[in-house]
Amino acid sequence: MPHTRPVSQDQHPLRIVARAMCCSVGHRAEAAIAAIRARINHFRETEFVAHDGQPIIGAHLYEVNTWGEDRICLMLHSVITECLESVPELPTDQIGLMVMTTSVAHHGVPSQRLAEELQSFTEGQVAGFEPFFPESMLCSYGKGGIARALGEVDQWMDQPNSPKHVLLIGIDSLLHAAAIEQYLSQGRLVTGYNADGFIPAEGAAALLLTRKQQADTPALWIDAWASEEEMWRIDGDYPLRAEALAHAVRKAISLAGTELAALQFHASGMNGESWYAKEVSLTLSRIIERRVANFSHHMIAQFTGETGAASPALTLAWLASAMGWTTSPPGNSALVHFADEKGPRSALVVRYRASNAPVTRTLAGG
Repeated sequence: MPHTRPVSQDQHPLRIVARAMCCSVGHRAEAAIAAIRARINHFRETEFVAHDGQPIIGAHLYEVNTWGEDRICLMLHSVITECLESVPELPTDQIGLMVMTTSVAHHGVPSQRLAEELQSFTEGQVAGFEPFFPESMLCSYGKGGIARALGEVDQWMDQPNSPKHVLLIGIDSLLHAAAIEQYLSQGRLVTGYNADGFIPAEGAAALLLTRKQQADTPALWIDAWASEEEMWRIDGDYPLRAEALAHAVRKAISLAGTELAALQFHASGMNGESWYAKEVSLTLSRIIERRVANFSHHMIAQFTGETGAASPALTLAWLASAMGWTTSPPGNSALVHFADEKGPRSALVVRYRASNAPVTRTLAGG
């Protein structure tokens, strides 16, 4: 069944006005994007130890000596500051704040501290910041919940006296004892005895979203999104059939009025685990309407590591720049999809275009 409200034709495309990134390959977007383009990672030995006694490889923020909850808040402040630098003319009291992270029950993200920080931003109690829109949202939706978050941004903008700009922030860290212990016990981390795993990492990204157009200004638009709940679980008996991701992709391309084969590439939160690769392969083989010469797949986890709930925002922040490159862009239209081992699946259709270009809302099939 759907993970959020039923997806309908009344979705409004959302434009990414500005973006910010803070991760292991760069503490600001330009640095991180340049590193990803150069195919650079910052994978290093950590203080955590695997069952064979060898250090676990991770992707820390480099040269940052703040730890614990303060480290999460440092990333939060970093991406908010960078994003606002791009729009100095926009009053902060017209910007709503939404932070997407992972539930405390999942691996211990300090949601109470994040909630307190959000309250400080909305009330203007953070040095150097004017008050933001008086309401804010903290959503523990995980990596697969980005479509649900976008749906709530869309609904928020529909309300009377609502903000017309929303700063959507994804933030997470898998580099603390609770997460490492959990994933190590599940055999999901890359170690000397396990190649079928991921590199644990940390990061944050911010996306300033609006429905407003800006004449003749190219930007990345999120034209459609859809979400479904997968029944399969890593530790369960239900077989992996990629049913939920396939349904979400079909809904998203239908709402965007396109076909999968008409898009130029796809990007995902795939992180090196074989179940994730199998799910993506099954989904695309079912849905793509015809053979295409090239449908490349981009995964920034190859460079940033697995950043959990921050992964969708980091991916979209990267695409907002990469799809506008004058030389060798990945393409100007894409399917973007994410999966969470807890069940949520998200699919988005994004296009890079001038903001005054018409948006097709005609459904492509049933």
